[in-house]
Amino acid sequence: MANFRKTLSETDVEVRFSVPSKWFEENLFSRFEGKNKLDLPVKDLSGEVQSFGFSVRTKGNHFKPVISRGWRQFVRAKGLKPGNKIIFVMENDPETGTGYKVEVIKEIRLFGTDIEGRV
Repeated sequence: MANFRKTLSETDVEVRFSVPSKWFEENLFSRFEGKNKLDLPVKDLSGEVQSFGFSVRTKGNHFKPVISRGWRQFVRAKGLKPGNKIIFVMENDPETGTGYKVEVIKEIRLFGTDIEGRV
């Protein structure tokens, strides 16, 4: 599962972004190398590179991976709200050095019809 899609909750928008545990375990766990924090450059659709701070619990059986550092700035810059969707896509980009792309999907009402738009 190299990609994941998630509908944003109020907590995702206002506090921190909870990353699906299964995706984390399959794609990022090995990069933590025993640490509980990892900075990860992520490219958005405009080509801008964001640095997100991923962190996990150090105690217990469940990692509870989240993005906290850099996330709130991204939320404000993109005008994200609960109900918007985020897609994380694995994408090795040698030009920017990023391994992941983040896409934002918002519902847009156009001529009385709801459509999804990527921003």
